[in-house]
Amino acid sequence: VEVEAGGTVRLYCDVNEISTHCYTVLWTRINPRTRKMSTCKFISTEHATLQKVCSINIQNATVDDSGTYYCSAIHSKLIYIGNGSTVIVRKEKSTAFPPIEILWSSDKIHRPIVPLTCLVSGVVPQQARVFWVVGGEEKSGFAGSIWTKDGDAVIESTQNQVLVPAEVWERGALCTCVVEFDGRNASKSVQRQESCDVCAVLLYGAIAGAALIITVMISIAVCLLRGRHVGNNGNAREPRRATGTGHRPQHSGSQGSESQTVDNELYTEVQYATLEEASLGRRTNIVLH
Repeated sequence: VEVEAGGTVRLYCDVNEISTHCYTVLWTRINPRTRKMSTCKFISTEHATLQKVCSINIQNATVDDSGTYYCSAIHSKLIYIGNGSTVIVRKEKSTAFPPIEILWSSDKIHRPIVPLTCLVSGVVPQQARVFWVVGGEEKSGFAGSIWTKDGDAVIESTQNQVLVPAEVWERGALCTCVVEFDGRNASKSVQRQESCDVCAVLLYGAIAGAALIITVMISIAVCLLRGRHVGNNGNAREPRRATGTGHRPQHSGSQGSESQTVDNELYTEVQYATLEEASLGRRTNIVLH
């Protein structure tokens, strides 16, 4: 039974099959969050039906009145308990579809089974139908409720878990959570992304390659600069030698320095001549022997 906040809910309990009356009927409620059972203190409003169909009214219902209600009757030292009626009290009817999230473990530990959990926020299991489509095959999964904190309030949500075999998950099968709510349906999918690891390897490889290319280019540039510097130094030294041997100073500061320069040149020419004669003499001796 669904009702908006402030509305009225009426529940019935039929005791025709047992020889008892409504005064022996007790109503209890199970809190959907705590799972605790409590006694309901409502006044029966239907006494005219031979007291074989008992009922209670929940007037001005609030969200706290949500839960599963059971009627129980005593007969011949036995307690009979009804099937239960679920009451859902909503604050207001929302036009927005409840958000859907899929949760799974992203660690690298290999497991034979990969659990996937579909979370539908703000919806109790009785309000929505949640199921899975794994690799094109429909699976009901394991449904249940979960309570999450939203500020000072606590919100009940629906979760549905499916166990996907590791080989199915590893090959990248598409896993879709389908939610049917208030005459509408929505879905959300997830699958293993194998390209993530490949992209990381390619990225690291590209970075390493770029660093290597930059290092080689810098090394080549340094070598070229050094070679150009050495060439410039060599070209600068050759003119100096030519100037020192090929030209004589035209103006001298004193007569002594001029005569010393002439003597040096004569000594150099004589030395060269002596070396040539010695070389020729050695060659002649080699021929005679």
